[in-house]
Amino acid sequence: MHNSANCPICRGFPVGNSFSDKEFSAFVDACRNELETKQEIFQKRIAGCDRWLYDLADNSLTLGTLRFRITAVGTFSPEYETWLWAWANPDYPATAREASRRIQSLYSITGFRVFTAEGIEATSADAQDFSAMAIHQLDSIGLFKSPSDGPTLYLAVHEP
Repeated sequence: MHNSANCPICRGFPVGNSFSDKEFSAFVDACRNELETKQEIFQKRIAGCDRWLYDLADNSLTLGTLRFRITAVGTFSPEYETWLWAWANPDYPATAREASRRIQSLYSITGFRVFTAEGIEATSADAQDFSAMAIHQLDSIGLFKSPSDGPTLYLAVHEP
């Protein structure tokens, strides 16, 4: 799990439920930048993987011959412009929901209720930002978005 005391991003922010709007915006920007860097490395690592399969019951993602641990972050519905955290999705296995609950710790750090609300109105940019913050908090190596005809599932990817 994430250690804010040693984190170069988190060290500059107040501790415990007290971000101002300006601080929260700076935190989101830092998480976006961190995700961009992580994604460049992750994309190079999985280049050429043309087949993928995720399994929420055992929190795994297989890309080609590579297998990773995952944490489901949430889903974004472009049709309804909503975000639903994975921990609140009753269609997901208990193991996936429980693993996803670690993301709620962002509330105790930032004080922003978006991390404890089951679902909210959101844009695709919001979904990307929520995922960037989750990936930061979970110390993940990257993001995988599962394409579908309906809502898009966002997965935080971890080392095997």
